[in-house]
Amino acid sequence: MPSIQTRTSGGSVHHLLSGSYTNRTLFLLAFDTVAKTLTLNNTVPGFGLHQYVTTNAARDRIYATAMSEPPQLFSWSVDENYKFEHLNTVNVTSSSCYFSDDGQYAFSAGGPTARIHKLDEDGSIADQVYEMLYVPEQEVPNVDKTRNSVLYGAHGFDVNVNKKGFVPHLAWNSIFMYDIADNGTAKLESINLSPTEGDGPRNSFPSKDGKLLYVITEHNMRGKFTYRSNTVQQSRDGQYLFTSTRGWNNTEANGWVAAFQLDKKGYLKKEQALTYYKAPLTLGSAAGLRVAFWEDETNSNPKGLTNYMYLSDTSKGYMYILGWTPSSNTISEVASLQYPDNASPYEAVWLD
Repeated sequence: MPSIQTRTSGGSVHHLLSGSYTNRTLFLLAFDTVAKTLTLNNTVPGFGLHQYVTTNAARDRIYATAMSEPPQLFSWSVDENYKFEHLNTVNVTSSSCYFSDDGQYAFSAGGPTARIHKLDEDGSIADQVYEMLYVPEQEVPNVDKTRNSVLYGAHGFDVNVNKKGFVPHLAWNSIFMYDIADNGTAKLESINLSPTEGDGPRNSFPSKDGKLLYVITEHNMRGKFTYRSNTVQQSRDGQYLFTSTRGWNNTEANGWVAAFQLDKKGYLKKEQALTYYKAPLTLGSAAGLRVAFWEDETNSNPKGLTNYMYLSDTSKGYMYILGWTPSSNTISEVASLQYPDNASPYEAVWLD
């Protein structure tokens, strides 16, 4: 595998890469923490509707899933000059939503199946080692395996530092927990039912020590409007959780981001959020959110911004950069960009 390197952006500019829910292109964006601008730096040819992109630990390999057919996974290399080279494309049983890796294996899930692939020496996706089925094997050829199946099937696949794998499954209303062996196979350890009927667990985030798993549900957000939540993320210092929610098929229901405080053990101090940020738009099918891993060295105010995060929108094709200021418990918009050619960002990854 490639050695871990530190990519530096040379000052206040940081880059993130996204695909699109409606466009086969990858988009390289540049966020300037001083100018407070988000700009389109470059585009990279893609191979599908790449709704989810991520990197390895070295941030020199890119992995993506696609909502387009056929179900496939994709890998690229990226160098210090942001030159991308497609490594390979791998066919899988069903369209995957999220993707993760531990440097040796790749983990993906979607709808009726989840799977584990070996990673090659060059970081590309190699042979499938193991596959988990959430329907009887004889039914796999007949069930929905398109992007629609992730709305009620397996949604993601995260592995913590203790080699425990977690697959949220919306229809089962459960988190499947596996023990991941050294050879890449998975042993089912437990099926963990969500506390409330109809929750639909969607996205998970393992704590750094592996003792906790943070989960956000998708199906139980009701009221005057129907909402669907998307993402749960932890702040860089581990003291806060951020969650995102989108309005669902209603132009009057704006999306939201919430911040929750954690205690020293990592549990919620209160079930109520510290604060909410109301997005300018519904966020469409997106509300993707990921906290930047880097510290803003251009910020000299000790009571100022401590975390940046992106927030994506498919209703009008916007990417927002939000800032978290714990001294005032505020989430604010810092910058935004509307994508060209009717492209709609779903998820992105910080490269530096």
